[in-house]
Amino acid sequence: MDEVRTPRKKSSVVKLGMSFDGIESAEKAYKDYAHDMGFSVRIGQQQIDDNGVVKWKRYLCARAGYKSKKSNDMDVKNKRQTRETRCGCEAYIYVKRTSEGKYKITALYEGHNHELVTPSKRHLLRSNRYVNQKAKTTLFNCHKASIGTSQAYRLLHVGAGGFEYVGCMKKDLQNYYSDFRNKIKDADAQMFIDNLGRLKELDPGFFFEYEVKDDRLVRVFWVDTTSRKNYVHFGDVLSFDSTYSTNQYDMKFAPFTGVNHHMHSIFFGAAFLADEKIESYVWLFETFLRAMGGKYPRLIVTDEDASMRAAIARVLPNTIHRLCMWHIMKKFPEKIGPHLLEDDDFWKRVNSCVWGSETIQEFESRWQAIITDFHLENNEWLARRYHIRESWIPAYFREVWLGGILRTTSRSESANSFFNRFIGHKLALIEFWLRFDTALKCQRQEELTDDTTTLHTTPTLFTTWEIEKHGGLVFTHEVFKIFQKEVLAAREHCDIQSTSEMVDRKIVTMTDDSNKVRELICFTPDLIYKCSCMLFESRGIPCRHIIRMLRAARINELPMHYVMKRWTRNCKR
Repeated sequence: MDEVRTPRKKSSVVKLGMSFDGIESAEKAYKDYAHDMGFSVRIGQQQIDDNGVVKWKRYLCARAGYKSKKSNDMDVKNKRQTRETRCGCEAYIYVKRTSEGKYKITALYEGHNHELVTPSKRHLLRSNRYVNQKAKTTLFNCHKASIGTSQAYRLLHVGAGGFEYVGCMKKDLQNYYSDFRNKIKDADAQMFIDNLGRLKELDPGFFFEYEVKDDRLVRVFWVDTTSRKNYVHFGDVLSFDSTYSTNQYDMKFAPFTGVNHHMHSIFFGAAFLADEKIESYVWLFETFLRAMGGKYPRLIVTDEDASMRAAIARVLPNTIHRLCMWHIMKKFPEKIGPHLLEDDDFWKRVNSCVWGSETIQEFESRWQAIITDFHLENNEWLARRYHIRESWIPAYFREVWLGGILRTTSRSESANSFFNRFIGHKLALIEFWLRFDTALKCQRQEELTDDTTTLHTTPTLFTTWEIEKHGGLVFTHEVFKIFQKEVLAAREHCDIQSTSEMVDRKIVTMTDDSNKVRELICFTPDLIYKCSCMLFESRGIPCRHIIRMLRAARINELPMHYVMKRWTRNCKR
């Protein structure tokens, strides 16, 4: 006969004849008793009348009964490792409804045929574990910050002072969140649109449009008031990226971004698209223009998608379209073959060719040398990139205003990191929004921090030149760093070689540390210089050669022609 273990000393008790106002009170009392005893409870049989009222109910030890033979056979068939918990324990209580509407324990058995859980393990008992409101709030706040469920549980454990005080296990929290996602699955898209509608009610400047086909959300675009205002200041150059991963509905996330006065990425709006057809991109670009009051960007930078290119040609015919160098360069390792992956000389020459070529002739010469020296004549991917070189190699569009949008590696990785915080193929739309909203607030907080630093601190000067001091007063700190570098180079490395006077202009040749001869044309009497290095034309920052000429002309402040409003401290005022 199995050994019967009777209760230890306990703080909660149940006994025959105990009466409760409701069935819930009876269940709680038995679970409290079970927790103090060291066993878990599960619900047994019950009888309910025609009005849905419980007539009687049985509560059992969780280890009552035995696993069915059919279930065991399925485990063996599927080679599934399971742990048996049931051992035929007979402990139970039987609760019956009285004529007065109360519930009374009319039968019980307290003996167990198994070890009871020790006090240090009682918090693991299943029937007493539940996800309380504090855990739910912490879980959703963590997901807003792109912190996963496992980390949220760790935070709960630390905040509560121990796992035993959390009230649930990590698996319970994971199951709760999984159940939440399943519940919203069929209503997720409607909840997302309803959320955008509520934002529109709160903020009349909030803009969104969407399309539904066959009861499925296929396109949605949104932008808030702050982003629309930012577009007025910084919408001259635009980056559009549809290479981010999709959500659980296979909808592509497609954000519009730009560069603010601190040379950091700034959000202009975003969309979800169910497909990447031309008509989808046409709808999106037309919707974007409506939201932005019809203001066309001067330049748009995208990936190589053919449908996108066709849509831009149709909707933005007067906008210069260039391809993102970073996306193309990121593909190089997988396209050139394993034999060159670790070849430092190859990568040094490729970077010099792509990023360092200032003229078309330089690029052509370096590219052809790389193809020949590394035997890449038959590489079709490189051949196609060469065929479209005018759309992504800077040497072909040095006079085009880029506004810092032509991505450097560090800024591109930063932008990708920002968006990848809240994009994932398993995320529902509502989950996306929780993360997106938080991330956008963080981006805007960083801009406020940059504004405060720029307006209330003074950068360190490295020269005695008044023009450097003036740059520190008008430019934001990030822009001033670049300008200061040019000032130092003007002082240390720039030497005037010759000057030719003409009727309406002056032509000056100058050397610098690049061992190249620069040509500057000065249109008198305005003292507006055009330099062959094209730094000012492409980035809006005076180059070292122009600064050297202004210094020679004893000009102590930058002429307003060289102070682009979008790079200034007060550009938004």
